[in-house]
Amino acid sequence: MTEKLRPRHELEQALERIAKTIEFKDAHLELTSDARTENLLTFIREHFHPDEVLAKSLGYDMDEEFDQLFTIVHKDNLSLLLISDKTDEIIACRTIVLANRAKSFDFSKLKNDKLIKVFIFLTHKNEEMDVYKRFNIDTCIDFVFLGTHKKHRKQGIASKIFQAALQFSKELGINPVCIKGEGSGIYSQRVYEKSGFETLHTFKYDDYKVDGDIVFKDTGIHKSTKVYVKQL
Repeated sequence: MTEKLRPRHELEQALERIAKTIEFKDAHLELTSDARTENLLTFIREHFHPDEVLAKSLGYDMDEEFDQLFTIVHKDNLSLLLISDKTDEIIACRTIVLANRAKSFDFSKLKNDKLIKVFIFLTHKNEEMDVYKRFNIDTCIDFVFLGTHKKHRKQGIASKIFQAALQFSKELGINPVCIKGEGSGIYSQRVYEKSGFETLHTFKYDDYKVDGDIVFKDTGIHKSTKVYVKQL
């Protein structure tokens, strides 16, 4: 079992090799960096968050607390960005973080009630879905945000950057490679399932209630969050 990240320059070289196998028109893959963090947060705020089912249902808007949490969780800068060759703007992202058995996140310290509701929902079956125990691992690769710029959708970009992330995950230095992710809407769920991920659990929105009330209402065509896992 290996859990030490490879040096940054080796990860960048690995991504360059992967990028040669996946064609993007007038754009290139880039490993995120501290210099890109603010741009990435803006991208998520404008091109991911408005359509995210859970946040939209609760009327949750990204705030300073979210920005701080995002920065802390993504501190290793392992996320993949698709950058326009013409404008240098972010076209798509697949954010990647490392989760560790011994370092679970304490969301009780959060202040925004709506954000707390999302975390409680996503983690309320964690004991049943114990990925660490199931695969006998201490470190898991978490796929978090998958987003495409509004002007570049319906071109297969999300699927391509997802495939690049799968290949990149094998280059991190983590062994064995186990990836976990959630899809809160049918579009992200299709990407996971097309990539051969196993459905670990399905949380139906109509079935999830607190004090007898459905928490996530008016979700339209999106009926559940699915938790996925794949060992490479």
